[in-house]
Amino acid sequence: MSYDLAYPLTDDGPQPVSRTYQYRKVMKPMLERKRRARINRCLDELKELMVNALQSEGENVAKLEKADILELTVRHLHKLRRQRRLSLNPTVDTDRFRAGFTHAANEVSRCLASIPGVDVRLGTQLMTHLGHKLNDIQRAAAGTDTPPASPASPALSTVSSSSGYVTPSPPSSPVPLHTAVPLDCSTNSFSKSSPVWRPW
Repeated sequence: MSYDLAYPLTDDGPQPVSRTYQYRKVMKPMLERKRRARINRCLDELKELMVNALQSEGENVAKLEKADILELTVRHLHKLRRQRRLSLNPTVDTDRFRAGFTHAANEVSRCLASIPGVDVRLGTQLMTHLGHKLNDIQRAAAGTDTPPASPASPALSTVSSSSGYVTPSPPSSPVPLHTAVPLDCSTNSFSKSSPVWRPW
């Protein structure tokens, strides 16, 4: 019986080999095959995912090598991360909200301008209030103070004796009231013959 496997030759003669060494010698090739099989399986799954993703974006991929699969996967993940950052960017959300708020305020301005008999002071108070709210949103988004608002005119600094509402000074860029193009939002209830509701 040969002792080459169990007893490696040394200068002092054959030495006994531990069971751990024998186990590693037998298992190492098997573990390597399993590791390569896992890598190849994952690469095949990545290839399928990337081909579907690229085809959905209009790109046609005929053949992908292993290095191509990994490179395209890294690029795709970077792209998804950039898109996620943009979607979670509070500045973008604030800009969208501010644009919608401004659009709604302009619609209110046009509607008020198209309704006959609406008191100018009521419309001015409402639009000034909306303008100040918009400035508050801008200050909260920027984290800094905005330039001081323009001084209030005597007509806009009045106090309604019945409601006690103090008209704030107009913002630096108030939403226009009478300069806006009137929007046809009149109905039968807003005809000239109908009485106009007033809060005082």
